[in-house]
Amino acid sequence: MNWMTVDEFLAQCKQSGDAAYASFRSLLERLDNTETRSQARVFLSHLQKRFPTKDSCDQCFQTYHFRIEDVFLGQYEGHHGRNKLTMMVIPSIFLPEDWSFTFYEGINRHPDSIFKERTVGELGCGNGWISIAIAEKWLPSKVYGLDINPRAVKVSWINLYLNALDENGQPIYDEEKKTLLDRVEFHESDLLSYCRENDIQLERIVGCIPQILNPNPDAMSKMITENASEEFLHSLSNYCALQGFVEDQFGLGLIARAVEEGIAVIKPTGIMIFNMGGRPGQGVCKRLFERRGFRITKLWQTKIIQAGDTDIAALVEIEKNSPHRFEFFMGLSGDQPICARTAWAYGKSGGSISHALSVYSCQLRHPNQVKVILIF
Repeated sequence: MNWMTVDEFLAQCKQSGDAAYASFRSLLERLDNTETRSQARVFLSHLQKRFPTKDSCDQCFQTYHFRIEDVFLGQYEGHHGRNKLTMMVIPSIFLPEDWSFTFYEGINRHPDSIFKERTVGELGCGNGWISIAIAEKWLPSKVYGLDINPRAVKVSWINLYLNALDENGQPIYDEEKKTLLDRVEFHESDLLSYCRENDIQLERIVGCIPQILNPNPDAMSKMITENASEEFLHSLSNYCALQGFVEDQFGLGLIARAVEEGIAVIKPTGIMIFNMGGRPGQGVCKRLFERRGFRITKLWQTKIIQAGDTDIAALVEIEKNSPHRFEFFMGLSGDQPICARTAWAYGKSGGSISHALSVYSCQLRHPNQVKVILIF
């Protein structure tokens, strides 16, 4: 039985971002149903073919409030030659950008055995591309992609089907005769709450989560539901709220809570890998892990342009009330650090500012003792 035509689907999406999300949520129900799964995947293929170029994808995002395009993994090919993933995004979730590509670059600095046959949790999975890329390349036993944004979780499931099935709706099997559907799950979760509540022990935890306090603290007290505004749901990828940790003053409170929650669910020899913006300074970033009993290794570091949709005014306020100075740079070529106040003013005058971005791998020095100390 036919569902609807591509034109009918696009007409619904055109109404608003909420209407587009509702349309894809209905499509996800068909993907979840084994009887309509293949047909729904073929429908997604037809939808993508309507917008074959980057310009047409950009126009689709503006007009129909979604885009489907390929994410190229460069030299990091999967086990059966796949070097790209097909991914969908909507306005209310985080778009793959330099921040997450640098994180994936850092993950790849580990030996190939890092995720093989392991149980992995990804914090702040967004549209799911890193969880899917990990499963595609390293064949872990299970990846749990976790995000507090309920729309991100729904879109991640759609992306999982996009890559687990081919354009004709047939399963793509890996060398172990499994598909990505066997290896990946996505769940709505405040950091590691899903794993803690379901008694899931992880061997690897990876995280690429917000590290700037929301300039409007009251906004973070809103209820997080899939019916919340697109602007609010998108802000969850850029900003965090106060967490009650000393690292809050540097915008790293959410990372600190993630690390402490991670201690409760990670196996004794487990490894955590986090993306760390260098704005607070490298020393502050390292101490966050070391003071909680971890030994750390810096896997990768680069500079990226500060995202234009992230307001650093909260960091300026911290500098006004403390002796600490954050570290930014003028453009990508600048080598002398400037403080948040100078960076904010430089950005307001039309200049581009950058900051260091590092990927840290950490492992507990004395896992059994630290796990007892930090009982939740």
